Amino acid sequence: MPFFSTFAQRSPMLFARTTMAKVVTANHATPLFFGLRQQQQHQQQQSQIRGMASKKHKRIIKMAKGYRGRANRCYRLALQRVEKALQYAYRDRKVKKRNFRKLWIQRLNAGVRQYGLSYSRFIHMMQQPKMMMEEGRQQGGGAGGIRLDRKVLADLACNEPFSFKAVVDVVKMMNN
Repeated sequence: MPFFSTFAQRSPMLFARTTMAKVVTANHATPLFFGLRQQQQHQQQQSQIRGMASKKHKRIIKMAKGYRGRANRCYRLALQRVEKALQYAYRDRKVKKRNFRKLWIQRLNAGVRQYGLSYSRFIHMMQQPKMMMEEGRQQGGGAGGIRLDRKVLADLACNEPFSFKAVVDVVKMMNN
């Protein structure tokens, strides 16, 4: 087999195909870009051609960013994972409220036990209908007009122990 010095001498048919491909790509399929603005215009035209399916796919792939494996690249896998993630998010927005209420109750129970009461007894005393009468009208909620929810009481128990002690003392005094 003789040694050929050029690519064209070795395989003229292959050379013709590659040069034609170069001409086609240079003129039609992928235009040569000279600036960022031209690239952006081309991408905008391409997205208009692709239509709604492309937008939907891009949106799902964007939501699947950070997922492991092919789930952050392949549309079908990404769609399954994103749907499941949205289901978890919907469910856990409800669970979050329950968890915070549990946390407030635990903190409140710990705070009230320092003063010789249990949580249930304290809440019961807070909700007693002994209301202060002022000028013939009923005022406020339970124990002397104190109306605080569990969130505020738990915050007082953690961050303002002296204020919380004052609240507990008022509740005890009103129920004795």
